[in-house]
Amino acid sequence: MKRFLFLLLYNLFIPLFLIISIPGYLIKMKRRGGFGTGLSERFGIYRRRRDEEPTGGLYVHAVSVGEVFIALKFIREWSKTHSEPVVLATSTATGHQIIRDAALPNVRPLYSPLDLPGLPGRCLKRFNPRAVVLIEAELWPNFAEVCHRRRIPMLMLNARLSPRSERRYRKIRGVTSLLFSRLNDLGAQNENDRDRFAGIGVNPDIVTVTGSIKFDVLGDTPQGERAEFRDILNRLSNNRPVVLAASTHAGEEALIATAIRTAGACPLIVPRHAERRATVVADLQAAGFTPILRTAGPLPEELPDNACYIADTTGELRDWTNLADAVVIGKSFLAKGGQNPVEAIAARIPVITGPDMSNFEDLVKLLEQAGGISRCTADSLAETISSVLTDKESTRRRTEAAYAALHVHSGATRRSVELVETRY
Repeated sequence: MKRFLFLLLYNLFIPLFLIISIPGYLIKMKRRGGFGTGLSERFGIYRRRRDEEPTGGLYVHAVSVGEVFIALKFIREWSKTHSEPVVLATSTATGHQIIRDAALPNVRPLYSPLDLPGLPGRCLKRFNPRAVVLIEAELWPNFAEVCHRRRIPMLMLNARLSPRSERRYRKIRGVTSLLFSRLNDLGAQNENDRDRFAGIGVNPDIVTVTGSIKFDVLGDTPQGERAEFRDILNRLSNNRPVVLAASTHAGEEALIATAIRTAGACPLIVPRHAERRATVVADLQAAGFTPILRTAGPLPEELPDNACYIADTTGELRDWTNLADAVVIGKSFLAKGGQNPVEAIAARIPVITGPDMSNFEDLVKLLEQAGGISRCTADSLAETISSVLTDKESTRRRTEAAYAALHVHSGATRRSVELVETRY
């Protein structure tokens, strides 16, 4: 009865929510590259003939860009021992484009259906997967119910729950326990995540600590240096060290770039949301920089001393990270939560963060205990950058300590594959 009432109320509310949010969604889709097949597939309308679709394999759901990269890493490992097709569903245009660009064999890019009555069933009937994998903590009630009715095993991988989310979900523990009860297995990133999921009503018997696929640095294929990127930075830097401001949020571009300049280095900016480029340019101009957008094309012949390069593209952060002398993590100075520092650590690049890394509390605590990360305030950022760049031996020890600390997650991708295999 509780489940019936929950689904009834949910299905009364969700259409209203969608009606209110669809105009904003359409604007965002248009801004981020257009609609493509996104709008129709989210309503269960497909351009391919049904007999052309892959069936009987794995269905993986990854809500956005970060989850898509994790999903692709998992699929690469899965495909080493499984030849069946994989459907990789996402909710965003940028995520969909990344899947297409990856061009993995036997992978069908898909926009995930809206969680309206009838649409998840239409989708799952079309692809008839043997198992469903959810990346991190994206779980929708109607989709979960259809999986249960069709007896499709549903697993959540790389699952994490921040302390803030746990506090919020505890207030509706009765609802979360109902929802998560449709999961067959949950692969948590660490022991703290396992305890937090138990705290919101998830059955501890279904939870296995597999580690973080994202933090599984040994599972990544080494990525070579891109000559184009190196040439750009060689011209811009003029023999100065390059410091990357990674995944920055509003106001942080000017703040971090100014600190980088004060430390005698060359600033390279990769905003978290490329569509903010006009605002980023205006802020940097006001701070005394000459911004140069990657999307504007080749570098100008004459480069001013105050040039600041903005990589306003998607999916290239790792390439820029590999070439930097240090990385400053965005969303940790003027916004809350921070961004993931793992890609820099995996590349053995020194990492500097602001005071607020609450979204990655467990990871940062692990890195701080190992002495593998530098944290500072906005006021001391320039000094911290200068110290990282000049005290090379101390910086080398710190980066190696950070890399070693992540080895606790080594093999997480393979363990996640093995967990799915138990239900496949």
